[in-house]
Amino acid sequence: MKIPTFVSALDTIINGGVPSGSSILLLGEAGAGGTEFAITSAVKHSRAIDGIIPKELQNKEIDLLDGILYVTFSKPASEIMRVIELTMQEDIVRSLKSRIKIVDLSTAYYAKTQIPNSWIGGPRLREKEDLISALVSALDRDAPGKMIILDSLSDLITSKLIDEKSLFDLARGVSRAVKKWNSLLYAIMATEITDTRNENILIDIFDGTMLFRWNTSERYSRRRRFMVIPKFIGVLPQIEQEKIERFDTDFDYKSGMIVLNTTKVK
Repeated sequence: MKIPTFVSALDTIINGGVPSGSSILLLGEAGAGGTEFAITSAVKHSRAIDGIIPKELQNKEIDLLDGILYVTFSKPASEIMRVIELTMQEDIVRSLKSRIKIVDLSTAYYAKTQIPNSWIGGPRLREKEDLISALVSALDRDAPGKMIILDSLSDLITSKLIDEKSLFDLARGVSRAVKKWNSLLYAIMATEITDTRNENILIDIFDGTMLFRWNTSERYSRRRRFMVIPKFIGVLPQIEQEKIERFDTDFDYKSGMIVLNTTKVK
């Protein structure tokens, strides 16, 4: 069964969505669309659970999940909802509010820093409850059958809370677990926050990678976003069959992320 991304033109090209159990790395330049892609997918998936399914998907064999699990490492839960509400129109976000569970691990994230408790907004976790243990417990409890958004791997890398091997082990483990759970995982990560070797290892670990970049060509009066898919098990062959090299994207307050155009290999 396919799980829609709810970025309509993309779902049409890949015949309804991505395979159930997929782990996807949303890798991108700042503001180029990784987070916006995840928010669009979460908001519109929630609407679909409530029966509002886009026309292009109504005749497709698709699988809908049970809800959204949003895991935040450094931002409080209130900030996540604030970002979502500022990103998309209020009436579109309404379904998400009843379908989302936000796991706020920021108290563990800041446990060994000099940031005062009053800034964090709550008590720190007990020392034995480290960040990764808290993450694993939350996923085991709440992730089965859900869309999981990890926000973000960038926080883990820059905090030095885990070493390279532990990060890779975590990525491999959660990538295996989402298949057992029949879930869908989006892991958000910024480009160029680690070296090329580590980036390539992570790309290899996840089932799929969506790479978001800015096009600064002099042909355009303003910067434009685009997305490429360098790897995706069960999806890339369909994109290659259509000879698509990249997707030119934009973000709309009412529609979320949209594909404006596709650039094909000549």
